[in-house]
Parts: sequence; C-alpha cells; structure tokens
Amino acid sequence: MKIKVVGCGNAFSYKNYNQSFLIEENDKAMLIDCGTRVPIALHEQGIDVNKITDIYISHAHGDHCGGLEEVAFLRYDWVGRPTKHDDGKRSKDYAPRLIANEVLLRDLWKHSLSGGLRSMEGFDASLETYFKPVPVKANQKFVWEGWECSLVQQIHVMTGSVIMNTFGLFMENKETKRTVFFTTDAQYFQPEQVKIFYDKAELIFQDTEVTGVDTKNKKLVFKSGVHASYAQLAGWDSVNAFKLDEKTKSKLWLSHYQDCVNVNKDFFGNDCDWEKQAKEDGFAGFVKVGQEFLIV
Repeated sequence: MKIKVVGCGNAFSYKNYNQSFLIEENDKAMLIDCGTRVPIALHEQGIDVNKITDIYISHAHGDHCGGLEEVAFLRYDWVGRPTKHDDGKRSKDYAPRLIANEVLLRDLWKHSLSGGLRSMEGFDASLETYFKPVPVKANQKFVWEGWECSLVQQIHVMTGSVIMNTFGLFMENKETKRTVFFTTDAQYFQPEQVKIFYDKAELIFQDTEVTGVDTKNKKLVFKSGVHASYAQLAGWDSVNAFKLDEKTKSKLWLSHYQDCVNVNKDFFGNDCDWEKQAKEDGFAGFVKVGQEFLIV
C-alpha cells in the first residue's frame, strides 16, 4: 500500500497538512478526509479526482469534509444526468464510495452537504446521487483491499461547545501483518485512550498543533483545547504532560496545522528548526506535502 500526504484541510492556514492522505492499493485509491482545499491540493499534485474510488470521513468539521461538495460536482455524470428516479438504468461509476460511521454519515448529509447539493437539475437530490454511501455501524469494521479497518472513536471537545465524535482509522493487513494508524483528530491527548492502537501500529500519522508552543523555553503557554499539542506529545517537563514511551514516539509522523512550522518559527516567532526539534524529541518527523510511504 502506498500512502501519500495530500494536505490541505485549510483549518488554520492555506498550506497546512492536517489529516488528508491518499492511500493506494490494487488500482484502488482511498482519500482519508476531504477538507475544504483538498480538491485544490489534489490538482496541484497531479492527482486526478476521478481516480479516487473511496473517501473515508472521520468527522464533520469543514477541514475534514468541506471539500466533498466540490468533489461531488467534479465527479457527477453531467452527460448521463442520472437521477434518484432512474439510478437502476444508468451507470454510477462516476460516484466514489463514501465511508463513515453510520451516525456521522447521516448527519453529514443533513447538516453539511444537503444545502449545496440537494437541488439538482429539477429534482430533489440525495447523498446517493453523488456518492455510494457505506455506513459503518458502531463496533464494526470494514475491509478495504485486504486491509481490515477499525474506526477508533475519539472525542472532539471545546469548552462551551457541543461534544462531537471523531473517528480515527486503524488499518491492519491480516495476510502481511502490516499496520498503520491515522489518528485524524486526537482531542485532549491522553495516550491511554489509544494505547492499544499505538502499540499495534508500526506507522502512526498523528495530528499535532503547535499553537501556544514556546520552543525557546520549552513551554506550552496555551493551547486551543481541541487538538494534541506538540509539547504534550513531546512530554516536556514544563507541560506536566502524559509521557509517551520512546518506541511509540519513534513511530509518530506529525501532521501539523500552523504555517509557522513551514518557515521554521514557533508560534511566538522564535527561530525553530522543527525537523531537528522533532528528532531531538524522539519523533519520526513532520510530514510534508507530496511525501510518500510504502507498506509492503
């Protein structure tokens, strides 16, 4: 399986790398999350959106699902113009599978997509007009090209706001015994919550904020409260953080949210070679757009 770092969810910047990946196996391609600017990121990297066979959505925030409307319009069969009334007579090869927890998939259409996609050529469209929905029930798995995929439920928390669910993706190939874990959004980082997956995975893509991180004094001045902080993951003493063991940290590739990482500055403008800092703290490193990983 080949994993390619796509970018760009556009949560806090134009060039962030948070949790948008393309995985390829057996001539199939699955996009993991489709944030607001992901269709642009795909185009910039020469990836044909029509080659994507599956899209996995972890949760309903715009930086993880905001690009679905553009993908729907890019992929829709404007020549055949199929409708929900004659789907049985027309090919739906234009429609990628859309995979998500069943509750998320329902809410995704109701609260995020229906406003822009419901009206289509004089008829009332549905999610099935644009995608082939694959709802995954709680505590169940789905199989993708020989990989058994488990949804790892986590919690998206912000003080004063409604708690929403987010689902990481743990993938295991039973034949080759290879494993990979996409955390997608590991809120309020607590390693004991995902320790079993950290231990089983040989490769981990970990979302990371550098908000409020002072690398000069190795302090966490403040955090947003909704994502794993670099300082927490690194286990700096000043943070009073949970401590990850060195073996786990060595498997973590960090995907960040802030542009300051790209220009070797910390959140407060201090000079910081983030790649060097990550190595010093025991991580595999920071992912870069276009970077590829091969699991055989």
